[in-house]
Amino acid sequence: MLASLLCAIVSPKTIVRAGLRRARAAVRLLREAWELRHAFGWRGIALRVWRRLTGTRAHNPDAVAKDLSAYPLPARGAELDVIYVIGFWPGTPKRYRVFNIAEGLTAAGYAVHVVDIDRLDEIRRNGWRARALVLFRAEYDRLAGVPETLAYARETGMRLVYDIDDLAFDPAFADHMDWMRRITRPYERRYSLEAMRRRRELLLHCDLVTVSTPPLARTAESLGRPAAVIPNSINGEQMRVAAAVTTEPRPRRDGVLIGYFSGSPTHQRDFAVCEPALLDIMEQCPEVRFRFVGYLDLGSQWDGYRDRIERIGFVGMADLLRTIAETDINLAPLEIENPFCESKSELKFFEAALVGVPTVASATEPFRAAIEDGVTGFVARNSDDWRRALERLIASDSRRKAIGAAAKAAALARFSLAAVIPRAVEALGLREPTRAASPSRPVIDPMTAEGPLLKSRASAEDGPE
Repeated sequence: MLASLLCAIVSPKTIVRAGLRRARAAVRLLREAWELRHAFGWRGIALRVWRRLTGTRAHNPDAVAKDLSAYPLPARGAELDVIYVIGFWPGTPKRYRVFNIAEGLTAAGYAVHVVDIDRLDEIRRNGWRARALVLFRAEYDRLAGVPETLAYARETGMRLVYDIDDLAFDPAFADHMDWMRRITRPYERRYSLEAMRRRRELLLHCDLVTVSTPPLARTAESLGRPAAVIPNSINGEQMRVAAAVTTEPRPRRDGVLIGYFSGSPTHQRDFAVCEPALLDIMEQCPEVRFRFVGYLDLGSQWDGYRDRIERIGFVGMADLLRTIAETDINLAPLEIENPFCESKSELKFFEAALVGVPTVASATEPFRAAIEDGVTGFVARNSDDWRRALERLIASDSRRKAIGAAAKAAALARFSLAAVIPRAVEALGLREPTRAASPSRPVIDPMTAEGPLLKSRASAEDGPE
């Protein structure tokens, strides 16, 4: 009887049909693989074909570890508010653009699920529905199932949203990107340009583009797509760590410690913006020490100050805040009038502000909007501005504390989840949540929420800003 039941459930005809479907899929994927062999290389093609045919992640010893354990698989046919797809995993951008927003939306009662691009097919295979499907920094990759997912999203009424936090979706700006200028192998440059084109292609298939700054929004709109700004934000774990750090007694030390937190090996030209002024300060003020975290190549002009320089490698998010909190002044230099840099977000300002450290930043549009010059920090347009701002902060401990406190208040008012989530809700068109918050994910005040501690490493293409 059991055998009869099994035959009825899995008939030979069903098995044949499944085999034919799999064979047709294999032929189609092999044809697409041949067309894309120069874009991804044979190894990349093999990984993508394997994932599509098996529905699993291919073993890749070089892959970045991907932890989505906080987002268990929804039931088949689940109705959600937002599904986020992470198309670019290395570095920390996903924290600001996906995990922070997902944390705030979940705390507000919205049903949110997060997948990475390797698992894109799960959306239609499981019949999930959502008001918005947000594709973060993803590429139009046929082997990942992007066309089928887009078609499914259209059929089920999902709003398609493309999210990105820099200009890496437009090859026209490639020569303004320091990491592109550092590429020496022609095939690597071709691959990076193709990746930008694929991002732009996917962006143009979407209904809306969400970005971190107004300059990015204008660039997206110039391509013919409406855009909305959802700023980068401060998550619950950062709030908790900052609260702990700022109540701990600071170690006693003499002098003034200036900090620069580079994030990735792509900021050498940015640092050059403030370097002449900083060297002058190091010469004039023997009590000043300099700390940098991440990648930075200091030339021979720094040899005379080696005993006053602290080098620290990459640290996790919590340790980064503690390391910033130990400094007296934070530097946030960017190349002014460089379109790529002008589009960068304010995170170097608001993360230092969170632990009460004043910032001197380049006068890009986002920094000018975030910082009230002389009140919540300083913005600098040239070496003289950098020198004057540093001199004013070095001269007065009370001024540093007052500006740091004002900066913290400004940062919380503008970049906390409590401030950013309403903008995300409006941009994504979510209105009221489809359900109350899950008992397994209690509603927490985004101002004090504790989220997962994400300790991603920066990549050469895009690390912390």
